[in-house]
Amino acid sequence: MEILRDNLAQAASFSLVGIALLILGYAALDLVTPGRLRQLVWVEHNRNAMIMTVSMVIGLSLVLVGSVFDTASLELWRGLVYTIAYAVVAIAVMMWSFVLIDWLTPGKLGTILLDDSREHPAIWVTAAVFVGIGAVIAATLLA
Repeated sequence: MEILRDNLAQAASFSLVGIALLILGYAALDLVTPGRLRQLVWVEHNRNAMIMTVSMVIGLSLVLVGSVFDTASLELWRGLVYTIAYAVVAIAVMMWSFVLIDWLTPGKLGTILLDDSREHPAIWVTAAVFVGIGAVIAATLLA
């Protein structure tokens, strides 16, 4: 019963922290993009905004999973603190990558992606970068 109790506490704790970090990631993405993601995704059904948001969630989720494995042998509170640190780094790098792609490509990336009702090829580059960043950070945790 003790193992079950500990596993349930760990699952609940990591889940709650994970949800908070995904919300933080969403808020950070909303800050670096023009318009409101809530409006673009849920009201206007903007495909580019949806792809970008989903790729950020997938990339960040990879980091969260990697962190659970990386911190399994630590005390729960320490594992949660490390998870927060890893996720904040991932969010910062993802948002920095968005700004960097914007600087290196013609036009205003956020405007191109989010104001266009058609799927723009640049969204797939941005999405791949977000997932790639998550995968690289997760891999460092699992190495």
